[in-house]
Amino acid sequence: MNQDRFERFELKYFISPDEMKLARRMVAPFMRTDQYATGRPGNRYTVRSIYLDTLDLRFYYEKEAGLKIRKKLRLRTYNRYSRNAASFFEIKRKYGQAILKERVGMSFARAAELLQQDPVDRVNLANLEDLDLSAASRASLKRFFFLEEVLLLQPSVLVVYDREPYVGLENPRVRVTFDCDVRSIIRPDLEDIFTDTDFRHLTDRRQILEIKFDGSMPPWLRPLTARLDRGNRPISKYCRGIDLWAPAMAGPG
Repeated sequence: MNQDRFERFELKYFISPDEMKLARRMVAPFMRTDQYATGRPGNRYTVRSIYLDTLDLRFYYEKEAGLKIRKKLRLRTYNRYSRNAASFFEIKRKYGQAILKERVGMSFARAAELLQQDPVDRVNLANLEDLDLSAASRASLKRFFFLEEVLLLQPSVLVVYDREPYVGLENPRVRVTFDCDVRSIIRPDLEDIFTDTDFRHLTDRRQILEIKFDGSMPPWLRPLTARLDRGNRPISKYCRGIDLWAPAMAGPG
């Protein structure tokens, strides 16, 4: 699979069920269901991400402190287990309001093999020849595993949610997603990524609306953000996933 490297802007809102219905109606003339959700129950697919962090949760506390420049690393896959399920090593950086994401895809089976290797072997580009990756993708994988080794990163939390996604009719890079039933498990093993048990869930009835675009927001989205009548919030599913387990999740001493 190829690599995606792109800069984006994201707005996030907690919304009620009634606001979710309203948002669907307002974007319907300008958007269509994402192809990966079309035909699935509720036009949704399940997103599964294992986030890596330091033992003292450096990335978590950088986000909680509101640092303008920060990053997070994760392994992401979708839906049910399959050896050939698409999976992605991702480095997501935030610079103020802008998002820069490096994303390298491969089968879940191959991703699992890489993660089971010695860290030194993971950054050996000769071990990646079977993946037919571009030079940029190889560099991103090397960067991912270098950060993992140098910062002693480990799986901190598995975050799972059901996503109802829409893309722009004129510009499919414009996305509106409704992320429902956010749930998590702390300190997961790799094989936990496809589990459907032992989660803790966000307990209220609000869902998370995300609006993503390049450059400036399309004019037809502005009535929606105005109708919500509040500014976008720094919502982090990663931090929320850890918070569900506090104080079970150890923080810095």
